[in-house]
Amino acid sequence: MRIFYNECKKAFTSPIFIALLLLFAAFNIFVIVNSSDHKEELKVASELVEKYGRTITDQSLRQFEQDFQVELAELKKITGREYSSVYDFLDGLNHEDHELYDENEWLFINQLQLKEMYVSMAKDIDGNYARIDFKKFAEAEIEKYGLGGAAAKTLQHEYEEFSKRFEEMKQNGEHKEWFFAGKAYFMHSLLYRSVFMHIIIEALLLMVLSTALITNYEFENRTHLVAYATTRGRSLMKDKLAASLTMATSITIFLLAVTLGTFFVVFDYSTMWGTSISSAFNWEYQYPYVSWWDLSVGTFLVGVIVVVYVVMLLFSGLTFALSTLVKNSYITFFLMSSFFVIALLIPSFMLTSSNLLFITTHNLSSLVLNPHQLFMGSSGLTMFKTFELMTIGCWTMITMLFCIFSLKRFNKKDIQ
Repeated sequence: MRIFYNECKKAFTSPIFIALLLLFAAFNIFVIVNSSDHKEELKVASELVEKYGRTITDQSLRQFEQDFQVELAELKKITGREYSSVYDFLDGLNHEDHELYDENEWLFINQLQLKEMYVSMAKDIDGNYARIDFKKFAEAEIEKYGLGGAAAKTLQHEYEEFSKRFEEMKQNGEHKEWFFAGKAYFMHSLLYRSVFMHIIIEALLLMVLSTALITNYEFENRTHLVAYATTRGRSLMKDKLAASLTMATSITIFLLAVTLGTFFVVFDYSTMWGTSISSAFNWEYQYPYVSWWDLSVGTFLVGVIVVVYVVMLLFSGLTFALSTLVKNSYITFFLMSSFFVIALLIPSFMLTSSNLLFITTHNLSSLVLNPHQLFMGSSGLTMFKTFELMTIGCWTMITMLFCIFSLKRFNKKDIQ
């Protein structure tokens, strides 16, 4: 245990490591705070959940419309004119008219505008979803990537299966649940495409640096001839592997805790944890986010955290195995960076008529760089139902074999 502790200490006491860790945490906090200009507006969606319930039913929507009309009548009292929509009032405003109303009246008007937006979006859900045809979407994806032959048939078959899931989702009413308006606030993208992406890149950098530092410490400080010549010597590598995995865990937990802690303090999700991630209000771009399973916002977040954590452990294992072979931190960092980029590029060199294209997309880089599309069926070439499980399972086996090979090779090779 003392050896394990000392191995971890080598990274924890590194000034560069500590500086980068604190810098990354501070940067993430800055990004979140800098993106919080609309946080007060998000409270409207939370109020809707508290007042009308999470699920949008015909009855609750009618009640919402009635309450909205009552508040719209209040607008007439404020302005002295009758409007059928808040937007009619706003469109007719001049710059000088802003001074006619006090701060509380403007707050009421802004709240009313947001409620009208949510009413309109809720009423359009059925029509918007009735127009979605994932079979046609599959044809568009096939044309987009220039697929043919076996690859086109595979993707088309998978989208046919996903179409069944889409119909099941509509029958279950998963899409009819209140959430922050996607096309207005892009909260899913902010959390997973921005905040989580920062965490992932930062954790990868720190993890590779710490793993390479721990593994190559004796070689780079020229104490390897003494350290590995002892009775305990060669088995030190097992302690280094355990220390590397512990460091990967510590780095990931620290960045997740600080960053997500700040995010959920700034943005109140307390009423949204039970909302389906497939909610129509979580629709940001051309097509809505639709998961393969009925996942709540909270469950989806936990799933993404688990995937990110496991991938960090796998990258740590790969870095360790590579470090034992090259015995140089700088070369290890360069090779791991190259591996990460090459894994992303390989699918683009595959034949678009071969299923090998989909096999090559099952890599750790593609998995971890798309946290917003994890468990989703509307995610292009990685939309397969078992994509996350297959990728993690295969690369766990590869990483374990690589680590075993590197340890055995190290035990037999002369120390120079």
